[in-house]
Amino acid sequence: MVTWKSLKPAQREAAGQVFDALSTLDTLVDRSDAEQVGGSIGFSDIFAFATDPRREMDNRLREALLSNPRLRRDLDRMLANRPVYRFRRVAAASSGEVDSREGDGFSIRLRSSRADPRHTFVNIELAAGTDKMPTMLFVCRDGQDYIKQALPEPQDGVIQLLIETDSDLVNALRDIQTEVFIR
Repeated sequence: MVTWKSLKPAQREAAGQVFDALSTLDTLVDRSDAEQVGGSIGFSDIFAFATDPRREMDNRLREALLSNPRLRRDLDRMLANRPVYRFRRVAAASSGEVDSREGDGFSIRLRSSRADPRHTFVNIELAAGTDKMPTMLFVCRDGQDYIKQALPEPQDGVIQLLIETDSDLVNALRDIQTEVFIR
């Protein structure tokens, strides 16, 4: 099976060109969908959002994803096919909120700051021997916005973020229905 990690730089570049071509085709075929959301959002836009840590979600992209199920499915598939780590929804037996998520050799833990309870530490502990260091955290709630957070370099296998406790990111990480991707 061919994966993104197994591709050589030239193959990744070629894949990017294919995505651009598909985006052009999307624009031509789905012009009416694009006009309904106020502009032409295509595959290259969601590809850039999923792969470029600097690319923020603007209102046009947000509206397109909320109104166009095909774009949302494309982004979901893109995130699911190439994560460094993936945290699926928490088991149904859990209550509505969690402070940690466990995976095979990795975890996410949330803890309130002792110095200021308005802040929460998000600690992402990486598996030993990880060959690709992640640069982005994505959280996806069914039918809602995607949230993306750029990640700093890990220190001793741990990535630490200090986030506002009432932020959308912290609330989404605590929600058992949220799916989390680290890329």
